[in-house]
Amino acid sequence: MRWTAPPEKREIALVILSLLTYLFAFNLETLGIDPVATQGAVLRRIGFGKTRSIGADGRKPPGWRDNLEADIFGDWAWDEGHVVGHFREKSQPTVQGRHGASWLWGQNQNVIQEDDRPFHESTVDKGLLRWGDDVPVTRVIKHVPGYTILDNVITFNQSVYVISDTPASLPSMNTIVSTAGNAFDSFKLLSTEEARRIIGTHGALVRGVSWMSADQHPTNSTLFAMWRTYSSLDPLITSEGHTKLAPPHRLLIPHSRFFTDANPDFDSYTIRRRRADTGFHPYTMKAAFPQLTLEFFEDWDDLQKLEVPFVFERLLVMNTHAAERTMRNGLPAFSAAFKLEASPSWWEPIRRNMALFLEEYEVPSRAKPVVTYLHSQSEAGGLKLSTADHNALVSGLQSLCKKYGYELHIVSSQTSDTHWTERMTSIVRSTVVLGVHGSHMMDSVFMRPTPQSTMMELFPAGRYARHQEVALQSIGIKYMAWWGSESSTENFPTSQPQPQSEPMSIDVQAITRAVHAALRSS
Repeated sequence: MRWTAPPEKREIALVILSLLTYLFAFNLETLGIDPVATQGAVLRRIGFGKTRSIGADGRKPPGWRDNLEADIFGDWAWDEGHVVGHFREKSQPTVQGRHGASWLWGQNQNVIQEDDRPFHESTVDKGLLRWGDDVPVTRVIKHVPGYTILDNVITFNQSVYVISDTPASLPSMNTIVSTAGNAFDSFKLLSTEEARRIIGTHGALVRGVSWMSADQHPTNSTLFAMWRTYSSLDPLITSEGHTKLAPPHRLLIPHSRFFTDANPDFDSYTIRRRRADTGFHPYTMKAAFPQLTLEFFEDWDDLQKLEVPFVFERLLVMNTHAAERTMRNGLPAFSAAFKLEASPSWWEPIRRNMALFLEEYEVPSRAKPVVTYLHSQSEAGGLKLSTADHNALVSGLQSLCKKYGYELHIVSSQTSDTHWTERMTSIVRSTVVLGVHGSHMMDSVFMRPTPQSTMMELFPAGRYARHQEVALQSIGIKYMAWWGSESSTENFPTSQPQPQSEPMSIDVQAITRAVHAALRSS
């Protein structure tokens, strides 16, 4: 037969059979047949090799799984490169399901779990607790004067209650909150018998982690101090900012009203209102703590008017006055929180949130050192340089950065001059931040921590405040204080009058030399 002769029926059948076999084998997974298990079974039948019964996820292929496999490994889905598990086991009620023993709550769901428990949201129909005679008992998780983490705190009828039959095991109430305010006077201790009589047999549950500033006026260090306190619950926070801590849900500032101006007529709804000063820029909270909402006196008052007890599942309370009474050597009140043990990288989850929000977390390998002068020249009051000194410092920094190839940013503390995004982006990227002492300098805690990272704070002669010193050094950033031509990086003054609006002078050449030295340090 010539090779150009038409194919016979037998040859056509062989070609069709080969194509069908190829298509079938190529689409085994589409048909729901595991090719690994099938190949292993076929090879074993004909005497070649063993079944490859373990897949890339550590389990048997789908066609080979049985009840024992499900009991040991579960029925979760797995995507390569991701953590396995569906995490439903953590939300199971008491001793139900395969994970009941490891996530034991107790006889009632208002009994406290382990300290590292995740605070998951419940379903909508689980908003009311009926405890009968078994009143939720308060548990102290962490405490230093002025900074306390509590489970099961109850607010009812303009009061805040701590419930316990063992008062000797609790800190004194005036070390938790020692000042009265618009929303409540102080925390009150009740026995369970008194609680049954006063708060009744049921109430609403405020789930998750709540923070409360029991100060009349929050400050620029409020969020910083609260996170330092909360971070003590996870001593294993990594240098990359990974933590097991559930995000706080709400920040209560019950003594402060939402607006500070008089209420306008309802017809004047287009008038822009003047919001209360929380001590920190509202954008800062939303970027660094995106899950955190802010609640004011009006929100707190709503809870009281409902005439039903509200049980806070977990509440972190800070009170500056209670903390100040234990401070010495001019230390700021928030430094009391540093008595609680925490990871060296405790601040990194929050700094990371801010950097990711501004899309500045990844650093190019050949990035230039960044210098930011954060000035307060436009502020109505407070410390500031003379116009001549300010201009001289700007000129000196420009010359320095041009000569050595540094990147320079001149930004204002006033949002009307420099938008919040531009200001915070500059700070987050900075190797050196400098400026006159003031609350705006607290934003320097969002600097990128490197061996060269330095914050320089300028003071009038004979004045000093330790707020930025304590804050920056606690997160591994070098701190330098300046008085004219003199500077110090250690052995700082302890207690001097708080700087006010007063004249001050600087030595521009000394400052620029110090900036250059900081950038060249190792």
